[in-house]
Amino acid sequence: MDESLLAALPAYGLPVLGLVVGAGCLGIPAPSSLFILLAGSFAAAGDFQPMAVFLVCLGAALAADNLGYVLGRAGGTALESRFGRASGRARGLFVARGGMAVFLSRWFVSPLGPGINLIAGAARMPWRRFFFYDLAGEVVWVVLYMAIGATFSAAILDVAEVIANATASAAFAVVAGVLGWLLLRRPKMSGR
Repeated sequence: MDESLLAALPAYGLPVLGLVVGAGCLGIPAPSSLFILLAGSFAAAGDFQPMAVFLVCLGAALAADNLGYVLGRAGGTALESRFGRASGRARGLFVARGGMAVFLSRWFVSPLGPGINLIAGAARMPWRRFFFYDLAGEVVWVVLYMAIGATFSAAILDVAEVIANATASAAFAVVAGVLGWLLLRRPKMSGR
């Protein structure tokens, strides 16, 4: 990671924090989780107000997530016309069970979050339902990462690496599981 980006947090404060968190939640490669960990560490040291850090992170994440949802909703019509019946089944499944996907993709399998936002919008998941699960997941993410940052400030970069590896592994396992499930459910082709 670019050291100048890390140096920007203490130098420019909460606006940089909000920008990086929002960018990460939109799917732009940005160290949003690391910045929340660092901000939690700075808040514990008295350099930032904890409530201000929480509100900036939560607001930036919610704004970016909802932008992704809106973009998915706008592009969903094109997908539906292209994939027809399959998109209808996917929409039904996501509307019925997508809340947990939204919630878990905020903090547990966060690399999947930007894609889940687009899928939720494209599947026409009701916005209030999306927002409820999005808000709950983002609150867990921000509070958890701020608390970890405050607790492990002395080894924050090492902790950030462990967390990044764990969330990437969890996301990979989820994707592999879903693909495996889809392959098993696929109709068997008849042999010739």
